[in-house]
Amino acid sequence: MPQFSSRVWRAVASNLRVGGIVSVLSGQPVNVIAGQDRAFTGIQNQRVNQVLDNPYGDKTLNNWLNPAAFAQPPPGTLGNFRRNSVRAPGFWSIDMALSRVIRSGGSRSLELRVEAFNLLNTFNWGPPTLINADRTHTNFNSGAFGRITNMAGEPRIMQFGIKYGF
Repeated sequence: MPQFSSRVWRAVASNLRVGGIVSVLSGQPVNVIAGQDRAFTGIQNQRVNQVLDNPYGDKTLNNWLNPAAFAQPPPGTLGNFRRNSVRAPGFWSIDMALSRVIRSGGSRSLELRVEAFNLLNTFNWGPPTLINADRTHTNFNSGAFGRITNMAGEPRIMQFGIKYGF
């Protein structure tokens, strides 16, 4: 930050350090699974048939994926849904830090610091209701299929710190 000539401004705003991170991520892949062994093979996470070209609903919290775009495959067959062909909503966040070092003679100093994660408190939509540990599958048989019921990332978190150097 700049150095100010005015005594008051110099005392308040000089020697500030500002740092930040802007994170912008595309949506993670989501796979739609049948939720049952339609092929009678014992294969886990069998995929559904995609019957419409556009699998998305109106991209709202209650209709991210269009249930009419998918169908259960006929018994004894595997679905035609392409792996990772549907994406969850994207994600963005701004993290910032502001600190000031106050020198007090010799090698002594005092650093005052404030950090904010998700500075603008952005609500980032999570993926449509996911069911497995690796967080990539959504079950076509679920009553919440295609709906977004969770948040990605964290709400705003602020922390303050003081460091004394000697």
